[in-house]
Amino acid sequence: MRREPRMRTLLMILVLLPVLLSAPVSPARAEEAAPPPSGDDATGRKIVAGVGSVLGSVVYAPFKALVLCPGMALAAGVTYAATLGKAKEDADYLARVGCTGTYLITPGMVQGKEEFQGSGVR
Repeated sequence: MRREPRMRTLLMILVLLPVLLSAPVSPARAEEAAPPPSGDDATGRKIVAGVGSVLGSVVYAPFKALVLCPGMALAAGVTYAATLGKAKEDADYLARVGCTGTYLITPGMVQGKEEFQGSGVR
């Protein structure tokens, strides 16, 4: 009986993580108006962005490569088979949605200077 709460928690993480990771992220308006940092503050931000990109990539890249992409490829195959090939465009779209976009997070993405291309980007 102890495994049931763990499984429920794991399933909730697997369901909610893609939703949270695919949410669009944009810099706040107040940040756009602020002057660029200089000196030690700029160096500290670069270090934090580098660490954040490594930690983000360690979590996101395996999830996308091992869960999201294969899951969407499976959904594409099921869609194609269930419609007897009549929904080929839909199956292609599903495969493309899960396997395209960003796999590795860069420091520029963490700082808001580069765009994060989540799943579903055309």
